Amino acid sequence: MLLKAIKRAFFKMEYKFFQIQDFIKDDAFIRWVKYGENDAFFQAFLLDNPEKQVIISEASNFIEKLAEAEKLRQPNISQSKIWTAISNNLDTDSESSKPSLLSKLYATKWAKISWAAAACLVIGIGLKGILSNNNPKKISYSELVATAEKQIQLIEKVNHSITPLSIKLDDGSIVTLAKNAKLSYPKHFESNKRQVFLSGEAFFNITKNPKKPFFVYSNEVITKVLGTSFTIQAFEDSQEVIVSVKTGRVSVFHQNKIALADPEEKALIITPNQQIVFSRKAESLTKSLVESPFLIKDLSQLPEQSFEDKPVSEVLKAIEQAYGVHIIFDADQLSNCIITTTLANESLYSKLDIMCKTIGASYKIVDAQIVIQSTGCD
Repeated sequence: MLLKAIKRAFFKMEYKFFQIQDFIKDDAFIRWVKYGENDAFFQAFLLDNPEKQVIISEASNFIEKLAEAEKLRQPNISQSKIWTAISNNLDTDSESSKPSLLSKLYATKWAKISWAAAACLVIGIGLKGILSNNNPKKISYSELVATAEKQIQLIEKVNHSITPLSIKLDDGSIVTLAKNAKLSYPKHFESNKRQVFLSGEAFFNITKNPKKPFFVYSNEVITKVLGTSFTIQAFEDSQEVIVSVKTGRVSVFHQNKIALADPEEKALIITPNQQIVFSRKAESLTKSLVESPFLIKDLSQLPEQSFEDKPVSEVLKAIEQAYGVHIIFDADQLSNCIITTTLANESLYSKLDIMCKTIGASYKIVDAQIVIQSTGCD
C-alpha cells in the first residue's frame, strides 16, 4: 500500500507539468478518456490541480475525436505524411515528450490507433498544413492519361529526337512536339469534343470547329480553343505551366483534381501576344504579355507607317493594331504631345521606349495591357 501511494504521488507530480501534447500521447490518459480506467486517479489529480482543467479538457476532446474518426476512412491520403506531421506537431517539447512511469504500466500503444482516424482528425483540426495549399495536389500526365483511357483508347507519341515532331490529328489539326514531349490522343475524336493530353512543350495549330471545342490537358491546366494556334509548356518537374497564343482566342483554367469537364466560367482568356502562367505551388493563373511580342499584322498593311508632327495617340493606335495589344492612355493628357517617327521592324518595347522618351512619358504592363503614364506635354 505504501509503495502504491508513493507511485501515485510521483505520477501526480509528473502530470502537473504536462501540456496538451504530453497528455494525448500518454497511454494511461488515453485509456482513461476512452474507457474510464484509473478514473479515481485522474479525478483526484483534477481536484489537486484545477489549473489543468482547460488543458485536460482539450486533450480529452482530441482523444474523443480520434476515437470517432477511427470508424471512417479517407482515401488518397498518405499514411506516412500524416503520421510524420502528427509526430512533428506533438514533439514540440523534447523534455515533456518523455513517457511517464504510469504510462509504462499499460500495454496500449499510440501507434495502434488507425491511421485513417488520424487522417480524419488532421483534416478536422488542421494540424500544420496537412493537405493544405502548402502542398497542393499536382496532376501528372500519366494520371490524366489513365483517367481518360477508362473512357476511350489513346495513342501516344513521344519525340525522342532534337528535331520537332509533327503529328496530324483526326480533325486535321497539327501538333508539333519539342524534344522529349509526349502527346496522347484518340484515333478518332468524340462527337462533341476533341481532347488530347500533353507532357512537355508543343505548338498547336488547331482546325476550327465551333461545334467541337478542342481541349489540351497539361498537368493541372486545361486549355480550350475552337480553332487557333498556341504553345504550351508543361513539364512534369517544372513549377509552372505556360500557355501563349499566336493566333485566335484561348481559354485557360486549372483543375486541382482530375475532371475531364469544361468549367470555362473559371477561365482566363488570352489573345495573340498574351500568355497565361500557372503557378503549381500557388495554384494561381497570371495573365501577361509574352516576352517578345510579334507583329500580327504586317506594317505595310497599316494605313500609315510614317508620322510627321502627328499626335502621339495616332502612333499608339497604329502600334496597337500591329501587335494586337491593348494600349491604355489618357487622350486628353496626351492631346498636346506631337511626335515624328516611323514604325520600323524594331521590337514593340523598343518602339515604346523611344516614343515615351521623346514625350517624357513611361509605360508599364498591367494584366497583359500596356498602360502609358504621362503628365502631358506643354
